[in-house]
Amino acid sequence: MRKFGLLICVMISYLSVSAQVNRVGVNSEWSTDINKANFKLWEYESLVPKDAFKAIDYPRFYNEERAQEKYNLNENVVVVSKGREHKAYPMEILMFHQVINDRIGGMPIAITYCPLSDAVKVFERRFEHKGVQRELEFSPSGMIRMSNIILYDRQTESWWQQYNGKSDTGFFKNKVLTERMAVRMTMQQFYDNCKYGLVLRDDEKDALLPYGVNPYYKYDNVLVEKPLYLNHMPSERLMPMERILTVNLRGKHMVYPMEEVKKHKVINDTPLDMYVAIFYMEGSTSMLGDRDIKSAKDIGSAVAYSAFYDGQWLTFSKEGDLFVDDRTSSKWNFMGKCVEGSYEGGQLETILSTESFAFPELEFYTNSLIYSINW
Repeated sequence: MRKFGLLICVMISYLSVSAQVNRVGVNSEWSTDINKANFKLWEYESLVPKDAFKAIDYPRFYNEERAQEKYNLNENVVVVSKGREHKAYPMEILMFHQVINDRIGGMPIAITYCPLSDAVKVFERRFEHKGVQRELEFSPSGMIRMSNIILYDRQTESWWQQYNGKSDTGFFKNKVLTERMAVRMTMQQFYDNCKYGLVLRDDEKDALLPYGVNPYYKYDNVLVEKPLYLNHMPSERLMPMERILTVNLRGKHMVYPMEEVKKHKVINDTPLDMYVAIFYMEGSTSMLGDRDIKSAKDIGSAVAYSAFYDGQWLTFSKEGDLFVDDRTSSKWNFMGKCVEGSYEGGQLETILSTESFAFPELEFYTNSLIYSINW
């Protein structure tokens, strides 16, 4: 009887594991070490097969003159900078590829986009693991967790959460990628703010994909109570589909509702005894509203800077497309560079920040502070 009971327990355990494995297609698609996992596999949901979305590797670029022949000036782009090198990645391409493996300033990076959470995240692909330098290449897995896409690295097929850059399953379990700054803006704003910038070539496109079309029609709706594929009710601290800018302050997160940022154009704040200036710029359209992305509503974009400059705390106001500091009346552009006045040529230090819907931030970082609500 005792042996029979033990056999039943083993069978139940086997069926349970099999159900979990089959749900995400591990048997047929993956070589992932699923014995290394932070939670049960049922938390992952497979929407499409592995590599249904094709990452772009070894991307090529246009200079500004050539890019203007290929792209509209109101194109939404993600801009990544390192030193004087600036690269723009059109978001209509990221919508259907989700990952671009590239380098900037010699640093290997992955530019990633999750349309379900409207979050752009850029990560370093190189890190040290057990004393050894590793460089990974990433691809979309076709899976999601908490309505946020899962990436996988091709070297070990570990699974990485896109929003926080953490591997929860596989060889690299508990490893967290280093995040790098990315700014959203229009192509015109990129030309205006980033001299000698490069733009991803449009011949990286797949002829079969409907670029410029939003496959998540009217998903950008603040009245939506629960995002797609979220298996529980989201936090009530903010509307889940409200747009936010999250600012990372030494590991603690401060959330600024984009409606507040848009209303003030500039926010001068001192959270956690740090001097922060948030610049807002009109022009960027919603990726997830109308069918035609270019004709969607203007939601703008924002970026956070340290307002401590030259030993002084600077506060800013907006004049046209520039930002004026109240101390010297110097004028600064959206990329934080002073273009006129006493500080001409100076550069504000960016603070790591992310634009997204509110729900992924409050799911993955439950202790985030919220501007004007609990700060």
